[in-house]
Amino acid sequence: MQRARSPEVATGGFGIGACLGLSGRLRRGGLTASRRRWEMASKSRWLRVVALAVGLAGLGAAAAGADTIEADLWSRLEAGLTADFVVRFAEQADLSTAYRMGWHERGGFVVAALREVADRSQAAARAILDARGASYRPFLAGNEIYVRTGDAALATALAELPDVAGIRAPRELSLEPFSTAAWTEGEAPTLGWGLVDSGATAFWSAFGRQGEGIVVAEMSSGVQWNHPALENAYHCGSDPADPSCWFDPSNICGGSMCDNVGVGTAMAGIMVGDDDPTLTYQAGMAPGAEWIACKACETSSCSMFAIESCADWLLQPAGNPDNRPHVVVVAWGGGGGDPWFEAKVTAWRAAGIFPSMRAGNGGPGCASMETPGDYQVSFAAAAHDDTRTIASFSSRGPSVFGHEPHTKPNLSAPGVSIWTSVPTNDWSAYSGTSPAAAHVAGAVALLWSCAGYLVRDVDATFEVLQATTGGPPAGNCGAPPDGEGNYTYGYGFLNVIQAGVEFCQPLLFADGFESGDMSAWSATVP
Repeated sequence: MQRARSPEVATGGFGIGACLGLSGRLRRGGLTASRRRWEMASKSRWLRVVALAVGLAGLGAAAAGADTIEADLWSRLEAGLTADFVVRFAEQADLSTAYRMGWHERGGFVVAALREVADRSQAAARAILDARGASYRPFLAGNEIYVRTGDAALATALAELPDVAGIRAPRELSLEPFSTAAWTEGEAPTLGWGLVDSGATAFWSAFGRQGEGIVVAEMSSGVQWNHPALENAYHCGSDPADPSCWFDPSNICGGSMCDNVGVGTAMAGIMVGDDDPTLTYQAGMAPGAEWIACKACETSSCSMFAIESCADWLLQPAGNPDNRPHVVVVAWGGGGGDPWFEAKVTAWRAAGIFPSMRAGNGGPGCASMETPGDYQVSFAAAAHDDTRTIASFSSRGPSVFGHEPHTKPNLSAPGVSIWTSVPTNDWSAYSGTSPAAAHVAGAVALLWSCAGYLVRDVDATFEVLQATTGGPPAGNCGAPPDGEGNYTYGYGFLNVIQAGVEFCQPLLFADGFESGDMSAWSATVP
């Protein structure tokens, strides 16, 4: 199918207040109960977002010395060995102003604010590293420096700086152990059951939108960019090495995009796979959207260096914040209760990027949520099968990070026997909470393509998705004290058609809407 190129989707300064005002004017006959809940919760949570950002900006310097260094890392260094380590700085940029900005202005502001804080607070540390000839890379989101093969003397010198909050060993994350089935001629159904279950096919018919103007990002193993289901949706046309659409921090692929594992190609297929009826299979939630990718996982394992490099790149692909995606899906994770990546997700949200995460494959035990899906700032998907029964492997809550403002997982989405694209020009059935997260990412692309006032309003979109699930069935791990959802299914099942019915407005657009470019538009009540 042919797609219009659209580097910018959102316009103007519609924050949550304007969103509520606009939707109120256009929605005649009163508000639904779920919409009222969404509006009340959104106003309250908007204040929490601002308070959190201001609080982070006011953090003071950490205590200096060896006790600033993570214990296991220090034991290794003290024994005379070398190791990679990450230096975290106390000061965090105040990004609260970004939430009142439009798409274009917002992206530039976030990057500039992060860079200003990093350049200032990291200056002394960079001078020490340069003087010692150390190999390192600064990161903006989270205000950190990744140091390669450092020793005890170097770590101690850095720990003594007043701006340093801590020094930790790199985390090693992994792509979840997917259950897969290879495709045999004639076996695969032509339309993914998850597209019907989530309401995507009904959404296409009702609103005539399939994600046009929205760019999603895949952040795991890379993508076979010219797979028949994906080549027309690649945001950079026929150039698999374009730095606006592809980054490989560890240079696994040698310059041009590749996928040596298969997970990234599968996730991209679930998000934006083509709906061409001549294809073997139709897998994509939002076949009108486009995609970019960053290789955060060298193999089935994902280094912290590559993950943090991708986290920064997504804020400004090829050095330009206007190239950033609207939605990112994260198919890796590990452990639980580890805050190391939270500041990265916070920066994405400030830039208007929706973070769709896997809940994890640690089920059926309770309190098995994985990082980073267990963060309150992340949107975590559990996985259910085609009978809407939770998958046994799907991680359950509660999250170590609590149930306020969101119950964890946030909701359940299709994640068992999901047929999708894989290298090379092939198809396979995948099971896991990552396919569930990819369904959510595609649903956000659909919703944002028809409800432009929601674009970049991540917190409001959380509320919309949670408020339109219809409620969860009983789970096996209890529920939060406030009775909002439960720790098995979250708030219920992904239901993008209901979200569209309640929040996609019958706007009449001008100045380029049909081409997919909403950079200048007007709207009236029909």
